[in-house]
Amino acid sequence: MSHCEDGRIRIRGAREHNLQNVDVDIPLGRLTVVTGPSGSGKTSLAMHTLYAEGQRRYMETFSPYVRQFMDRMDKPDVDAVENILPAIALHQRNSIRTSRSTVGTMTGLNDYWKFVFARLAVGIDPETGREIKPETPGSIDEKLHEEFPSGTEVMVCLEVARPES
Repeated sequence: MSHCEDGRIRIRGAREHNLQNVDVDIPLGRLTVVTGPSGSGKTSLAMHTLYAEGQRRYMETFSPYVRQFMDRMDKPDVDAVENILPAIALHQRNSIRTSRSTVGTMTGLNDYWKFVFARLAVGIDPETGREIKPETPGSIDEKLHEEFPSGTEVMVCLEVARPES
């Protein structure tokens, strides 16, 4: 079985910073949270091993010409990292915490979710239940042909704002 078929990221022999030969399997397709006390190696594992290796491999996909203009990325101190996928890194921030703060607002994750949902969202007209789509000249022409019998004359009028002189 290839490493891509087992549904997990495999980290073997991670020794970055305070990690001491750590082996970890992380399931793919699931939200995984790394927790633990201060100094336990959360950032060393998540950022300096897993994310660093993913970024390094991504950079290797560029041509040598393009890579010469980029910062060199060292391989993390790890025996193997298998089944790496593209990653988004969320950096800790020292933001002001209020009663309305959430993990999403404090990490900046909300900004990513807004982008994702805006790209995936489908608007529905509450009165008709039909999907709301942007109109184009072609879609308007199709609707006119559907609504009116062939040969019907139609006048399309619109308001045009004129600049004040």
